[in-house]
Amino acid sequence: MIVSEMGRIFATSGFSDAVTKAREDDEEIVSRAAFWGNMGMAVACAVLITMLARPISWLMGSDRLEGVLIALAWTLPISAGGAIHMARRLRRFGHKTLAIRSIIAGLIGSAAAVWAAHENFGVYALVIQRFITELVTMLTAWLAFRWWPSVSFTRAQLMEVLPFSVSMAASKLIGVIISRVQDMIIGVFVGPASVGFYRVARRTIDMLSIGTLTPISTVSVNLFVTIREDQARVKQTFVRLLSVAGAVSFPAFFGLAAVAKDLVAILYGERWLEVVPMLQALSLFCIPSLFGLLFLSMLTSFGQSKKALRFTTIQFFVTVAFALAAAPFGVWPIILSLLARGYVMIPYQIKLIEPHTGCSLSEAGQAILRPLMAALIMAVSCYCLTTYGLAPIHNVILRLVTAISAGMIIYAGVLFLTDRQSIIWLIQLSRSRSEKFS
Repeated sequence: MIVSEMGRIFATSGFSDAVTKAREDDEEIVSRAAFWGNMGMAVACAVLITMLARPISWLMGSDRLEGVLIALAWTLPISAGGAIHMARRLRRFGHKTLAIRSIIAGLIGSAAAVWAAHENFGVYALVIQRFITELVTMLTAWLAFRWWPSVSFTRAQLMEVLPFSVSMAASKLIGVIISRVQDMIIGVFVGPASVGFYRVARRTIDMLSIGTLTPISTVSVNLFVTIREDQARVKQTFVRLLSVAGAVSFPAFFGLAAVAKDLVAILYGERWLEVVPMLQALSLFCIPSLFGLLFLSMLTSFGQSKKALRFTTIQFFVTVAFALAAAPFGVWPIILSLLARGYVMIPYQIKLIEPHTGCSLSEAGQAILRPLMAALIMAVSCYCLTTYGLAPIHNVILRLVTAISAGMIIYAGVLFLTDRQSIIWLIQLSRSRSEKFS
């Protein structure tokens, strides 16, 4: 699954970014070249994975893996078939369409997987799920944006799109590898048990990031594309997005840290309580995650794929160096090295995009300060309430719901008193009123 997912990222993500950042007059021709380039890249990746399936299965010591890899490889062209359509839809701020198609595809794919498992398809139930999910995703993308990609483009036009697309795809692929580096190093130096606890904590944080930061990051690319000729508006929008993203994500991450013990007990069971301090530590990664996503959105909007690739390459080596230096001392130094790397790279990120945003590090820090303070006040209050005030409540679910409800009220109240402007910007953004937001 990891191999096919990496192939999917490399094969499909870069060309979509090329369409997203294209000028309005060039959108049609760029989309044609990107669609067929995307399909060609997806088929090439599928062929490569098919050829490597047997050696990989031999290295993994599983003969059954070969067939699974080959089957999953050929979901890549299906995934590529709808990527450009959805990129064009998102240029028109069709984010509700994206959410709806994801839900529909997920439900139908999951239903197919349950049926396949019931019919004793074994591991191929997951393969069927992926095929059905990608097929439904592609069909809904074509329905969302009614466009037939003709082949009327020149080789020169394709070559104009290709370097940017490959660089962006490689950058995102390196980003995926970076997210797996700690797993491998913990496994080698500490042991498989620690890897399991760390993966649960990291996956929980990743899901929270997808739910709070990724939607804003997706919207921001299209916002920046529409205003990139006006640096004053770019700076204003960038600062507002920092503030809004912080107002949405900080309470989620720090709130998670405050109620982590009860949440882990409910989601994973009492035997996974060792995950709790890891979750609490990794929640501090919300600030680097926020800057990282908006950083990549900015570079995509301005067509700076080489900067993106250079940054992710440097980030990879810094991550490995920090983790290896910490590895002999155990899992906690490795986790702290991840946090250190995240914060160390923020000034470099701001410096790289400053020519486009006109925003300094201090201005970026001021943009997130008020939502950060509101979230910290909420988290401390929630933690004290959970630990002391709600301790007599033995029903874990009731205790958790009460703590979360109290936290929401506290955060909303503090933010209303200290940063009403972020609330207004958030409402404007959620209604897709981009002209007022920017």
